[in-house]
Amino acid sequence: MKKAIAKLTKRKNRSKTNREHLQKKVGQAPGQLFFSGDKKVESVKCEAFVYNDTEIDYIESNDLNQIDSLRSDDKNIWVNIEGLHDTAFIEKVGERFKLHSLLLEDVMNLNHRPKFEDYGEYIFFTIKMFNGVQNEELDYEQVSFVMGKDFVISFQEKPQDIFNTLRDRLTSGQGRMRSKGPDYLFYRLIDTIVDYYYFAIEHFAEQLEALEEEVMDNADKESLIKMQTVKKDLIFLRRSVLPVREALSGLIRSENKLFKKETRPFFQDIYDHAIHVVESIESYRDLLSSIKDLHMNALSNRMNEVMKVLTIISTIFIPLTFIAGIYGMNFQHMPELTYEYAYPIAWAIMIIITIFMIIYFKRKKWL
Repeated sequence: MKKAIAKLTKRKNRSKTNREHLQKKVGQAPGQLFFSGDKKVESVKCEAFVYNDTEIDYIESNDLNQIDSLRSDDKNIWVNIEGLHDTAFIEKVGERFKLHSLLLEDVMNLNHRPKFEDYGEYIFFTIKMFNGVQNEELDYEQVSFVMGKDFVISFQEKPQDIFNTLRDRLTSGQGRMRSKGPDYLFYRLIDTIVDYYYFAIEHFAEQLEALEEEVMDNADKESLIKMQTVKKDLIFLRRSVLPVREALSGLIRSENKLFKKETRPFFQDIYDHAIHVVESIESYRDLLSSIKDLHMNALSNRMNEVMKVLTIISTIFIPLTFIAGIYGMNFQHMPELTYEYAYPIAWAIMIIITIFMIIYFKRKKWL
């Protein structure tokens, strides 16, 4: 129970922090950069992969001039930026790649709704990335992508991500990323994020299975708190994934020439995965409702069992109380009062009645 309460408290504190960021944001001029989120790193880290089908260069530097020195007309570049709290650096990136100020504003808003925007010379895509499960909680963050003619830029605040496999394949030359354009790299990045949604789904499947067994064994207040926690997590996951489906739909319908004809079917595949994730979330919400009904039924059955026992005990004592009440009356001329064996006879009658009623209840399967 302590873990569940601590989780609810943590979520409440996070909501309070989001409200504070929103209050600071209100009234600011459109396009003015403002970091809305929790600071996860002290300093910004910028890494770049400059590549074509035959060679690749890697550099880790916050000096954009150094990164530019490796670029050429026959090479593509993937720039990954970790740490979005440095407004000045994000502005420099925007100036270097000629990005719109409203786009940069969305990049620095870590609570933004997933969306897709077509700016003509480049496209913008923001999405929630789930890094796995830590301390029985989903670890997530906001990630934004900008794709141009020969570049892909990814923005994130946390230092860890799920793209290490892509980095290794890009560096080693495995697969088709080196020989394809930035649109294919862009596809692989989003596809990796959507694939990790299945880990989140599996996490909820395990939680719901454990909750169902717990409720069937012993439905108590702790299980109710756990169900409420899972419900809130499912609502958050649905709110994060549902707009991804809409954003991918807009991306597929886009006629921007940055997307090659041979790459477009891959985005349809991501869209199908997103639909499957949303349907899984809906089914788990239904399952959670069923577990809640099971919890209420278990509590109701437990209460009925208690009431049945109390009712049977009361029913057994009704005739005994009747006999005791009669002989508790202070009349002088009751015939049984002067009889020598009246007391043991009265006890015998009450015991016989009790035994008879117990046998009768058991035959009726009330006991």
